[in-house]
Amino acid sequence: MNTNAFIRQSYSLSILMTIIGAILKINHNTLATPIMAIGLILLLVFIIAAIYEVMNSSKIGGNEKFMWIIGFLFFGSISGFVYLVSARKRIIKN
Repeated sequence: MNTNAFIRQSYSLSILMTIIGAILKINHNTLATPIMAIGLILLLVFIIAAIYEVMNSSKIGGNEKFMWIIGFLFFGSISGFVYLVSARKRIIKN
Protein backbone atom coordinates (compact mmCIF):
# COMPACT_ATOMS: atom_id res chain seq x y z
CA MET A 1 0.00 0.00 0.00
CA ASN A 2 1.40 3.38 -0.89
CA THR A 3 1.90 6.13 1.67
CA ASN A 4 -0.85 8.35 0.28
CA ALA A 5 -3.53 5.70 0.70
CA PHE A 6 -2.19 4.65 4.12
CA ILE A 7 -2.30 8.18 5.53
CA ARG A 8 -5.74 8.96 4.12
CA GLN A 9 -7.22 5.66 5.28
CA SER A 10 -5.78 5.84 8.78
CA TYR A 11 -7.17 9.36 9.23
CA SER A 12 -10.57 8.50 7.77
CA LEU A 13 -10.90 5.33 9.83
CA SER A 14 -9.86 7.12 13.01
CA ILE A 15 -12.54 9.77 12.54
CA LEU A 16 -15.14 7.14 11.63
CA MET A 17 -14.34 4.91 14.62
CA THR A 18 -14.32 7.86 17.01
CA ILE A 19 -17.72 9.06 15.79
CA ILE A 20 -19.19 5.55 15.99
CA GLY A 21 -17.71 5.13 19.47
CA ALA A 22 -19.19 8.45 20.59
CA ILE A 23 -22.63 7.49 19.30
CA LEU A 24 -22.40 4.14 21.06
CA LYS A 25 -21.26 5.91 24.24
CA ILE A 26 -24.31 8.15 24.12
CA ASN A 27 -26.47 5.03 23.82
CA HIS A 28 -24.60 3.41 26.77
CA ASN A 29 -23.35 0.50 24.69
CA THR A 30 -20.56 -1.62 26.18
CA LEU A 31 -18.57 -1.65 22.93
CA ALA A 32 -18.15 2.12 22.93
CA THR A 33 -14.88 2.28 24.85
CA PRO A 34 -12.96 -0.27 22.73
CA ILE A 35 -14.18 1.32 19.50
CA MET A 36 -13.13 4.78 20.66
CA ALA A 37 -9.76 3.34 21.70
CA ILE A 38 -9.29 1.91 18.21
CA GLY A 39 -10.12 5.33 16.78
CA LEU A 40 -7.50 6.98 18.98
CA ILE A 41 -4.89 4.36 18.06
CA LEU A 42 -5.59 4.97 14.37
CA LEU A 43 -5.24 8.72 14.96
CA LEU A 44 -1.88 8.07 16.63
CA VAL A 45 -0.78 6.01 13.61
CA PHE A 46 -1.84 8.86 11.32
CA ILE A 47 0.02 11.44 13.42
CA ILE A 48 3.23 9.40 13.39
CA ALA A 49 3.04 8.89 9.62
CA ALA A 50 2.25 12.57 8.99
CA ILE A 51 5.09 13.77 11.22
CA TYR A 52 7.44 11.41 9.38
CA GLU A 53 6.30 12.89 6.06
CA VAL A 54 6.71 16.46 7.27
CA MET A 55 10.15 15.80 8.73
CA ASN A 56 11.40 14.24 5.47
CA SER A 57 10.03 17.01 3.25
CA SER A 58 12.54 19.23 1.51
CA LYS A 59 9.90 21.67 0.23
CA ILE A 60 9.26 23.43 3.55
CA GLY A 61 11.54 25.13 6.05
CA GLY A 62 12.29 24.28 9.65
CA ASN A 63 9.82 26.76 11.11
CA GLU A 64 6.92 25.32 9.14
CA LYS A 65 7.97 21.77 10.05
CA PHE A 66 7.96 22.76 13.70
CA MET A 67 4.49 24.31 13.39
CA TRP A 68 3.07 21.19 11.71
CA ILE A 69 4.56 18.92 14.37
CA ILE A 70 3.14 21.04 17.21
CA GLY A 71 -0.21 21.11 15.40
CA PHE A 72 -0.27 17.33 15.02
CA LEU A 73 0.66 16.75 18.65
CA PHE A 74 -1.82 19.17 20.23
CA PHE A 75 -4.62 19.42 17.63
CA GLY A 76 -4.40 16.02 15.93
CA SER A 77 -7.76 15.80 14.19
CA ILE A 78 -8.02 19.44 13.19
CA SER A 79 -4.48 19.79 11.87
CA GLY A 80 -4.80 16.38 10.21
CA PHE A 81 -7.83 17.57 8.28
CA VAL A 82 -6.06 20.77 7.18
CA TYR A 83 -2.98 18.76 6.25
CA LEU A 84 -4.89 16.28 4.10
CA VAL A 85 -7.18 18.80 2.43
CA SER A 86 -4.79 21.58 1.53
CA ALA A 87 -1.18 21.34 2.66
CA ARG A 88 -0.09 17.81 1.81
CA LYS A 89 0.07 18.47 -1.92
CA ARG A 90 2.82 21.03 -1.52
CA ILE A 91 4.69 19.35 1.33
CA ILE A 92 5.32 15.85 -0.05
CA LYS A 93 7.83 15.09 -2.72
CA ASN A 94 6.58 14.12 -6.16
